[in-house]
Amino acid sequence: MNFRRSSMLTVSSGGLLDRRQSSCLLNGVPQEPIDVYVVRLSPPCRAVWIYLAQNKIPYNLIDVDYKQGNRELAERNPHESVPTIVDGDIVVFEGQTILRYLSSRYTNYASYGSTLSQRMQVESIIAWASSELHRIVGYRCAYPQSLKKYSLASRAATEVLVKSGTEQLITNLEMLEKLYLKDNVYLCGGQVTMADIVVATTLIQAEWVGFSFRMWPKVFKWLKLIEQDVEFWEDVHKTHTDYVNELKEALD
Repeated sequence: MNFRRSSMLTVSSGGLLDRRQSSCLLNGVPQEPIDVYVVRLSPPCRAVWIYLAQNKIPYNLIDVDYKQGNRELAERNPHESVPTIVDGDIVVFEGQTILRYLSSRYTNYASYGSTLSQRMQVESIIAWASSELHRIVGYRCAYPQSLKKYSLASRAATEVLVKSGTEQLITNLEMLEKLYLKDNVYLCGGQVTMADIVVATTLIQAEWVGFSFRMWPKVFKWLKLIEQDVEFWEDVHKTHTDYVNELKEALD
């Protein structure tokens, strides 16, 4: 793959650049495909990938080895974090910021609701899922048990971490069950939004350790709806599904 070399503007949070600051737009789509650096097992990467695919924004998907990194990524984003996108002379990293950039620049906030109130609710839930929920499901439950890199110095310490994380996960599932999904089919009402996609793709990391959502029937039903109704869900989650199956086979 030929990587472009250019002087880049970096966006990580806060305000977005004015449309006139870059020449990469042509009829609402990039003149060149957006480079997207991902680890396919990462929930934020999957959410960004789905958004690009659903909205037909041209992109080049670049896989990053989470163990070894990627030299070109390091040159473009000194944090070497994924997901990272490079759109012309603009570099954006962190999943929720990338989604905000794409939705404001290319899609007029598609999948973010039709009113300012709905959009703010969707953005707030995405921020929560990208920070607190991912820390709980990923870094306190799934990753310490599945990836040596994230386990603690001793087995006992890891078990304490996982126990605490599981308790926090259960608390958040109770909140989803009794508040967000009490009277709604989806988290923000009667239609799927990016809030649903980001929360769902984060929650299913718990499948790595055999966690079942059946004790929360509304959450369980909602997850099944997301899997069935969200375009490109199956394709984007193939690596996740294969990995979960490998873990199950290893335990048999």
